[in-house]
Amino acid sequence: MKQVLCQHHVFAVFIGVLVWCGDLYAQENEKSTQYEITPYLWAASFSGTTATGGEESPPIDSDYSFFSLDNLDGVASATFTARGQQWGFLFDFLKVAFEDTFLDESFLETTTRLEGLVAEFAGTYHPKSVDYLDIIAGIRHQDIDVELTILNRTADGSVDWYDPFIGLIYARPLSKRFHMSLRGDIGGGQSDLATNVEAMFRYQFNKMFSAKLGYRYLKVQFTDSDFIYDVSLDGLLLGLGIRF
Repeated sequence: MKQVLCQHHVFAVFIGVLVWCGDLYAQENEKSTQYEITPYLWAASFSGTTATGGEESPPIDSDYSFFSLDNLDGVASATFTARGQQWGFLFDFLKVAFEDTFLDESFLETTTRLEGLVAEFAGTYHPKSVDYLDIIAGIRHQDIDVELTILNRTADGSVDWYDPFIGLIYARPLSKRFHMSLRGDIGGGQSDLATNVEAMFRYQFNKMFSAKLGYRYLKVQFTDSDFIYDVSLDGLLLGLGIRF
Protein backbone atom coordinates (compact mmCIF):
# COMPACT_ATOMS: atom_id res chain seq x y z
CA MET A 1 0.00 0.00 0.00
CA LYS A 2 2.86 2.37 0.85
CA GLN A 3 4.45 1.81 -2.59
CA VAL A 4 1.11 2.41 -4.33
CA LEU A 5 0.64 5.70 -2.47
CA CYS A 6 4.19 6.72 -3.41
CA GLN A 7 3.48 6.02 -7.07
CA HIS A 8 0.30 8.12 -6.89
CA HIS A 9 2.27 11.03 -5.41
CA VAL A 10 4.92 10.76 -8.15
CA PHE A 11 2.24 10.76 -10.87
CA ALA A 12 0.54 13.78 -9.29
CA VAL A 13 3.82 15.70 -9.25
CA PHE A 14 4.51 14.66 -12.86
CA ILE A 15 1.12 15.86 -14.11
CA GLY A 16 1.44 19.11 -12.15
CA VAL A 17 4.88 19.85 -13.61
CA LEU A 18 3.66 18.98 -17.11
CA VAL A 19 0.68 21.35 -16.92
CA TRP A 20 2.71 24.14 -15.30
CA CYS A 21 5.57 23.96 -17.82
CA GLY A 22 3.09 23.66 -20.68
CA ASP A 23 1.37 26.90 -19.69
CA LEU A 24 4.68 28.76 -19.41
CA TYR A 25 6.02 27.33 -22.64
CA ALA A 26 2.86 28.30 -24.55
CA GLN A 27 3.47 31.94 -23.61
CA GLU A 28 6.71 32.08 -25.59
CA ASN A 29 7.02 33.17 -29.19
CA GLU A 30 6.49 30.07 -31.35
CA LYS A 31 8.82 31.47 -34.02
CA SER A 32 11.75 31.18 -31.62
CA THR A 33 11.09 27.51 -30.79
CA GLN A 34 13.55 24.91 -32.06
CA TYR A 35 12.62 21.22 -32.32
CA GLU A 36 15.16 18.43 -32.63
CA ILE A 37 15.13 14.63 -32.64
CA THR A 38 18.36 12.70 -32.11
CA PRO A 39 18.56 8.94 -32.70
CA TYR A 40 21.67 7.73 -30.87
CA LEU A 41 23.72 4.73 -29.82
CA TRP A 42 25.07 4.53 -26.29
CA ALA A 43 28.08 2.17 -26.42
CA ALA A 44 28.12 1.68 -22.67
CA SER A 45 29.91 -0.76 -20.42
CA PHE A 46 27.88 -2.35 -17.64
CA SER A 47 28.96 -3.14 -14.09
CA GLY A 48 27.16 -4.06 -10.90
CA THR A 49 24.89 -6.71 -9.46
CA THR A 50 21.35 -7.89 -10.16
CA ALA A 51 19.26 -10.32 -8.10
CA THR A 52 15.77 -11.75 -8.27
CA GLY A 53 13.91 -14.57 -6.55
CA GLY A 54 16.73 -14.92 -4.03
CA GLU A 55 19.28 -15.64 -6.77
CA GLU A 56 22.09 -13.15 -7.31
CA SER A 57 24.13 -12.76 -10.48
CA PRO A 58 27.93 -12.84 -10.32
CA PRO A 59 29.44 -9.34 -10.07
CA ILE A 60 29.69 -7.92 -13.58
CA ASP A 61 33.09 -6.42 -14.39
CA SER A 62 33.34 -2.82 -15.57
CA ASP A 63 34.96 -4.05 -18.81
CA TYR A 64 31.83 -5.98 -19.70
CA SER A 65 30.64 -4.75 -23.09
CA PHE A 66 26.95 -3.90 -22.72
CA PHE A 67 26.56 -3.39 -26.48
CA SER A 68 28.87 -6.12 -27.77
CA LEU A 69 27.41 -7.91 -30.78
CA ASP A 70 27.54 -11.38 -29.20
CA ASN A 71 25.03 -10.59 -26.44
CA LEU A 72 22.92 -7.71 -27.73
CA ASP A 73 19.38 -8.74 -28.67
CA GLY A 74 18.10 -5.29 -29.58
CA VAL A 75 18.39 -1.59 -28.86
CA ALA A 76 16.40 1.54 -29.64
CA SER A 77 17.13 5.03 -28.33
CA ALA A 78 16.36 8.64 -29.18
CA THR A 79 15.98 12.10 -27.67
CA PHE A 80 13.40 14.74 -28.60
CA THR A 81 13.80 18.37 -27.50
CA ALA A 82 11.73 21.52 -27.92
CA ARG A 83 13.38 24.75 -26.84
CA GLY A 84 12.11 28.32 -26.65
CA GLN A 85 13.80 31.47 -25.39
CA GLN A 86 13.66 30.39 -21.74
CA TRP A 87 11.55 27.23 -21.46
CA GLY A 88 11.96 23.87 -23.08
CA PHE A 89 11.01 20.20 -22.97
CA LEU A 90 13.07 17.04 -23.27
CA PHE A 91 11.97 13.44 -23.82
CA ASP A 92 14.50 10.61 -23.93
CA PHE A 93 14.09 6.85 -24.12
CA LEU A 94 16.43 3.87 -24.22
CA LYS A 95 15.18 0.31 -24.72
CA VAL A 96 17.66 -2.56 -24.71
CA ALA A 97 17.77 -6.33 -24.28
CA PHE A 98 20.86 -8.45 -23.72
CA GLU A 99 21.91 -11.89 -22.53
CA ASP A 100 25.25 -13.19 -21.34
CA THR A 101 26.67 -16.36 -19.81
CA PHE A 102 29.29 -16.55 -17.08
CA LEU A 103 31.49 -19.56 -16.21
CA ASP A 104 30.66 -21.24 -19.52
CA GLU A 105 30.52 -25.06 -19.59
CA SER A 106 31.14 -25.35 -15.87
CA PHE A 107 29.03 -26.65 -13.00
CA LEU A 108 28.27 -23.06 -11.97
CA GLU A 109 27.34 -21.78 -15.43
CA THR A 110 25.09 -18.74 -15.01
CA THR A 111 23.02 -17.00 -17.69
CA THR A 112 21.80 -13.47 -17.12
CA ARG A 113 19.14 -11.89 -19.31
CA LEU A 114 18.05 -8.29 -18.84
CA GLU A 115 15.48 -6.24 -20.71
CA GLY A 116 15.16 -2.61 -19.77
CA LEU A 117 13.42 0.62 -20.63
CA VAL A 118 14.72 3.96 -19.36
CA ALA A 119 12.55 6.94 -20.28
CA GLU A 120 12.63 10.49 -19.00
CA PHE A 121 10.52 13.59 -19.41
CA ALA A 122 11.90 16.91 -18.24
CA GLY A 123 11.39 20.62 -18.44
CA THR A 124 14.24 23.11 -18.77
CA TYR A 125 14.46 26.74 -17.71
CA HIS A 126 17.10 29.28 -18.73
CA PRO A 127 17.59 32.16 -16.27
CA LYS A 128 18.18 35.36 -18.22
CA SER A 129 20.79 36.52 -15.73
CA VAL A 130 23.08 33.49 -16.32
CA ASP A 131 24.66 32.80 -19.71
CA TYR A 132 24.59 29.27 -21.18
CA LEU A 133 23.04 27.65 -18.07
CA ASP A 134 19.73 25.76 -17.85
CA ILE A 135 17.97 24.20 -14.88
CA ILE A 136 16.48 20.80 -15.66
CA ALA A 137 13.88 18.91 -13.62
CA GLY A 138 11.71 15.94 -14.48
CA ILE A 139 10.74 12.31 -14.03
CA ARG A 140 12.77 9.23 -15.02
CA HIS A 141 10.93 5.93 -15.50
CA GLN A 142 12.77 2.61 -15.43
CA ASP A 143 11.19 -0.75 -16.28
CA ILE A 144 13.57 -3.68 -15.72
CA ASP A 145 13.08 -7.42 -16.33
CA VAL A 146 15.77 -9.78 -15.04
CA GLU A 147 16.08 -13.53 -15.62
CA LEU A 148 18.82 -15.62 -13.98
CA THR A 149 19.53 -19.27 -14.75
CA ILE A 150 21.83 -21.00 -12.24
CA LEU A 151 22.28 -24.78 -11.81
CA ASN A 152 19.42 -25.37 -14.26
CA ARG A 153 17.12 -23.27 -12.07
CA THR A 154 15.57 -20.11 -13.47
CA ALA A 155 14.47 -17.15 -11.39
CA ASP A 156 12.91 -14.09 -12.95
CA GLY A 157 11.41 -10.84 -11.82
CA SER A 158 10.35 -7.46 -13.11
CA VAL A 159 9.87 -4.08 -11.53
CA ASP A 160 9.27 -0.53 -12.68
CA TRP A 161 9.60 2.72 -10.82
CA TYR A 162 9.60 6.51 -11.21
CA ASP A 163 12.21 8.90 -9.84
CA PRO A 164 12.03 12.69 -9.86
CA PHE A 165 15.36 14.35 -10.64
CA ILE A 166 16.87 17.82 -10.80
CA GLY A 167 20.10 19.13 -12.28
CA LEU A 168 21.92 21.63 -14.49
CA ILE A 169 22.85 21.87 -18.18
CA TYR A 170 25.71 24.10 -19.33
CA ALA A 171 25.74 24.53 -23.13
CA ARG A 172 27.68 27.01 -25.23
CA PRO A 173 29.09 27.43 -28.77
CA LEU A 174 32.83 26.93 -29.21
CA SER A 175 32.84 28.25 -32.78
CA LYS A 176 30.37 28.74 -35.60
CA ARG A 177 29.86 24.98 -36.04
CA PHE A 178 31.20 23.39 -32.85
CA HIS A 179 29.12 23.34 -29.66
CA MET A 180 29.51 21.65 -26.29
CA SER A 181 27.18 20.82 -23.41
CA LEU A 182 27.58 19.40 -19.93
CA ARG A 183 24.71 17.91 -17.92
CA GLY A 184 24.48 16.56 -14.40
CA ASP A 185 21.42 15.52 -12.41
CA ILE A 186 20.57 13.51 -9.32
CA GLY A 187 17.35 11.82 -8.33
CA GLY A 188 15.72 9.22 -6.17
CA GLY A 189 12.45 8.45 -4.52
CA GLN A 190 11.39 4.94 -5.33
CA SER A 191 15.01 4.03 -6.05
CA ASP A 192 17.70 4.57 -3.43
CA LEU A 193 19.77 6.79 -5.71
CA ALA A 194 20.08 7.70 -9.39
CA THR A 195 22.99 9.78 -10.70
CA ASN A 196 23.35 10.89 -14.32
CA VAL A 197 26.28 12.79 -15.92
CA GLU A 198 26.72 13.62 -19.60
CA ALA A 199 29.20 15.54 -21.78
CA MET A 200 28.43 16.18 -25.45
CA PHE A 201 30.13 17.82 -28.45
CA ARG A 202 28.12 18.76 -31.53
CA TYR A 203 29.22 19.63 -35.05
CA GLN A 204 26.54 21.53 -36.99
CA PHE A 205 26.66 20.61 -40.69
CA ASN A 206 23.81 22.99 -41.61
CA LYS A 207 20.56 24.30 -40.12
CA MET A 208 19.01 20.81 -40.11
CA PHE A 209 21.69 18.18 -39.42
CA SER A 210 24.39 17.80 -36.78
CA ALA A 211 26.71 15.03 -35.58
CA LYS A 212 27.00 14.41 -31.84
CA LEU A 213 29.70 12.64 -29.86
CA GLY A 214 29.74 12.42 -26.09
CA TYR A 215 29.99 10.41 -22.90
CA ARG A 216 27.31 9.39 -20.39
CA TYR A 217 27.42 7.84 -16.91
CA LEU A 218 24.29 6.50 -15.19
CA LYS A 219 24.34 4.94 -11.71
CA VAL A 220 21.17 3.36 -10.30
CA GLN A 221 20.58 1.67 -6.95
CA PHE A 222 17.16 0.04 -6.51
CA THR A 223 16.06 -2.55 -3.94
CA ASP A 224 12.58 -3.98 -3.54
CA SER A 225 12.16 -7.09 -1.32
CA ASP A 226 14.06 -9.82 -3.26
CA PHE A 227 14.75 -7.67 -6.34
CA ILE A 228 18.13 -5.90 -6.50
CA TYR A 229 19.30 -3.67 -9.34
CA ASP A 230 22.59 -1.98 -8.42
CA VAL A 231 24.32 -1.07 -11.68
CA SER A 232 26.45 1.53 -13.40
CA LEU A 233 26.47 2.22 -17.14
CA ASP A 234 29.03 4.44 -18.82
CA GLY A 235 30.42 4.91 -22.30
CA LEU A 236 30.44 6.87 -25.55
CA LEU A 237 27.34 8.37 -27.17
CA LEU A 238 27.04 8.79 -30.93
CA GLY A 239 24.01 10.50 -32.46
CA LEU A 240 22.56 12.37 -35.41
CA GLY A 241 20.63 15.56 -34.63
CA ILE A 242 17.75 16.50 -36.94
CA ARG A 243 16.14 19.91 -36.50
CA PHE A 244 12.78 20.88 -37.96
